[in-house]
Amino acid sequence: MTDPKLIAILRKVYMFQDVPQEVLEQLAPLVTYHEYKENQLVIHKGDEGDSLFIIANGRVRVHDGEQVVAKMEAGNFFGEISFLDAAPRSMSVSADSDAVLYRISRNDFYSVFKNQPEVTQIIVSTLTKRLRAQNETVIRDLRMREAELSKLVDERTQELVLKNDALSKAMVELKATQEQLVQQEKLASLGQLTAGIAHEIKNPLNFVNNFAKLSFELVDEIIESESKEEREETGKFLRQNLEKIYSHGSRADSIVKGMLEHTRTVNAVTKYPIDINKMVTQVSQQSQEAFVKRWPDFKCTIKYDLDQNVQRVEVSASDFTKLLDNLFNNAYYAVWEKSKTGIADYEPTVDVTTSLSNGRLMIAIKDNGTGIPAEIKGTIFNPFFTTKPTGEGAGLGLSISHDIVMAHAGTIVCESEFGTGSVFVVSIPV
Repeated sequence: MTDPKLIAILRKVYMFQDVPQEVLEQLAPLVTYHEYKENQLVIHKGDEGDSLFIIANGRVRVHDGEQVVAKMEAGNFFGEISFLDAAPRSMSVSADSDAVLYRISRNDFYSVFKNQPEVTQIIVSTLTKRLRAQNETVIRDLRMREAELSKLVDERTQELVLKNDALSKAMVELKATQEQLVQQEKLASLGQLTAGIAHEIKNPLNFVNNFAKLSFELVDEIIESESKEEREETGKFLRQNLEKIYSHGSRADSIVKGMLEHTRTVNAVTKYPIDINKMVTQVSQQSQEAFVKRWPDFKCTIKYDLDQNVQRVEVSASDFTKLLDNLFNNAYYAVWEKSKTGIADYEPTVDVTTSLSNGRLMIAIKDNGTGIPAEIKGTIFNPFFTTKPTGEGAGLGLSISHDIVMAHAGTIVCESEFGTGSVFVVSIPV
């Protein structure tokens, strides 16, 4: 028999509040029980994560080294990244008192929810309401202190206004994206997508909330201080916080744009005859030029083996350009990362091949970069999955590429050996 106390604890987590009782009873037996002593480390920054933790008793603190960002009590939960990918933890978490935590693994969560689209839609609705409430709270708090900040730190206030504008724009686009996602009828895949949205958007918004709160405290210190030196020193910390607010606001804006791009790929494509060999050559070179602008030291040799029998093929020019750009960017990033390891005589190389076979166009993009570990190879096309550091990508490139290929009634496969390189092969009917 399912423990009613555990069901009650799960019910306190806002994303489970409206989930039917029988579904929670399926999830409850998969929840594990853990006890932590005061100051015992629960999560270490940089660790791989695959779990969600629920605080049953006691308190925990979220911190970056010695700096405490937030404290949580019973009923709260943390570690949402476990529902998205195995990316490194962005913060450490320690018990602030003796604490009892319940743990839900990502695999157990998906085993319960992946075949229940109606319940997934309930979670989407709950997360949407929660995010909107957080957005409104952030904007309201920032506006309440705007007048006071303008009297004391004019230059920094102007910076904050710019950051608020960027954040407000991200909020508007986020709402539009959420509405579009809810309206779509792809409920079978919403389990993972919902978890991705919850983590990817909630994480930068939490940072904005926390650093905004810290900024308010710094403003109070400036108001109360009679020392010019102290005001200047506090002002430096305030500027650093504003820079972090801007950075995470920009991150949220980038994620929203990627989500919008992802949802648009489901629309019917309009195809025209395109010179594929010419497109492949142009996109590979343009992508390389853009990569060099960002990393001037980047060098890579591109080798072409283009079948001259491949002439004009009917595809969506914009979507296929986006597909190729995503694949070339990933290839360049892989060889760039490997070149930084200092391997002797290593020459970054990307091989591009086109061919026609049995009425199908084949495009292969091969690199001799870092390769993909076998344990994550099956998840590389999932929305929001990425092995890149925070800020380098939202994990939508390969997911969008996959949808583009599917819209062309084609296939995309990856063959990779960790440490040696990868090859992505796109095949579409012609």
